[in-house]
Formats: sequence, C-alpha cells, structure tokens
Amino acid sequence: MVIKKEKKVWNVKFLLSTDTLPGFWLDLVFQLAKEAWFDGLDLAIWKNFDTWNIRYVRKLSEKHGFPINVIQTSPNLNKKEMDKALDLCEALNIDTICMNAPKFFDYKTYYFIRDNIEQYKSKNKDIKFSIINPADSYFPPFSIVPKYRFSNITEIIKKYWCNLWLDVSGMDLDVFESDFLRMVDRYVPYVSTLYLSDSNSKKKHLFPWEWKMKLPELLRRFKREWYSRFISLKVNISKVDLADPDKVDLLLRKAVNYYKDYYVGAKVD
Repeated sequence: MVIKKEKKVWNVKFLLSTDTLPGFWLDLVFQLAKEAWFDGLDLAIWKNFDTWNIRYVRKLSEKHGFPINVIQTSPNLNKKEMDKALDLCEALNIDTICMNAPKFFDYKTYYFIRDNIEQYKSKNKDIKFSIINPADSYFPPFSIVPKYRFSNITEIIKKYWCNLWLDVSGMDLDVFESDFLRMVDRYVPYVSTLYLSDSNSKKKHLFPWEWKMKLPELLRRFKREWYSRFISLKVNISKVDLADPDKVDLLLRKAVNYYKDYYVGAKVD
C-alpha cells in the first residue's frame, strides 16, 4: 500500500487589527475591512466596550459575513477581562488570545498572568494563549529598567510556555536585521500572529511601505517556513487621514495589495 504524504499548503489569513481604526464604530470597521478584502478581524476588546457585548459582536459578524479570528486583551489584564475573552472565543469559534505586555511596575497584571496562565492553558487546550513582545524601550535615565514586562521573545516561549504574538516594529532595527532575520526559522513555529508594520527611531506601527525595515524579506522567510496562522495589520493612521473615509479605504486596500505582493506572491525555495 502506498501512503500519500499530506500536501503542505499556506493557509495564512490577513487580518485588520481594530487598533488601526480608533474611534470608528465597530460596524464600520467590519464594513471597511471586508470591502478592502481582508480575511478577518483582530479584535482589541479593551478599546471599545461594545466589544464586550457578545451578542452584538456576533450579530455584526453574521451581518457582514466576516469573521473575527483573534482576540487581543489590554495591558491591564485581569480575571474579568480574561473570562470575557474566553467567552468571545467560545461564542465566535476563535482559537487565539493575545495578551499585551504590562508595564514593568504594573505588578498586579504581571502576577495575574504569571500565576494563572498555566491554569488557563490547561482548562482551554484549544486556545493559543499568546504574549505580544512590547517595544524595546526603557525608562530614562535608568537604562537598565525596561518599560514593559515580557520584552524577551525567547523568554515568552521558553519560560512562560506561551505562543508569541510577534510585533517586529517594536524591535531595534539593527537587532532585527543582524540577528532576528537570521534566526527567524527558530521562532516561526511558536508565532500565533505576526503584526505587519514598519518603524523608525521615532515612530512605531507605520504602514509597511513607509520606512525601511526588511519586511518583504521577513514575509518571504515566514512563507519559506510554511507559516500557517495569522498576519495582522496594526498601524497608526494620522487623524487627518482617519477623518477621510476614502483615504482610509485607499490605505487599507494598499496594505492588502502589499501583503499579496510580498507574502502571497513571494517566491520561496
């Protein structure tokens, strides 16, 4: 008997983070994301209390025929918020929760995550609990004191046994190019979601074409490693552009085309 090998396929979904459109009604976010041909939403439940209303969120998803694929929690996570995130996952068939890293001196949130993550994982085995690596920034003039917890991506994976929600815009550019890109294959298996955004020394979460991080090379290497989870667009759009619906639509469509050009269309060995 000949046993056929399972054929590998790239099954990535390109999401729009609701962080990208602050102040927009959730109904409009669904509409814009669908019209721009995203595959789904990355829902930041801490930005708008409408997102805590499971019935309302499910109704919008059904109305637009458009899914929510991941849930993002706040930097001040507590039991109430985590329980709400889990309820949303169950109601909407979502398998990924992202935890934003708390600030360094926010001991309450840090201990909540540290002391409870294993229990949440054991009770919810189908959920990928992920921690987002924060920006590599420090409290001046105390350069040895980090601004956020969970800043070491290897520690997120090996010490806390969590998936990595990778935000490369928070990385130092030299470290990203000289070290991370070389070793990206080691991290891909643990990445639940990749934020697609650029950065420079002054600003984070720029559109991927606005600066000079080697994002096309990053996407190509992810594809080469058969990455098959989510890529999410999280960018800071200026207030002037946010006030212009046509400009927002144009920018979102351009981002989808960027993803198609540099991920879907990437040639790999």
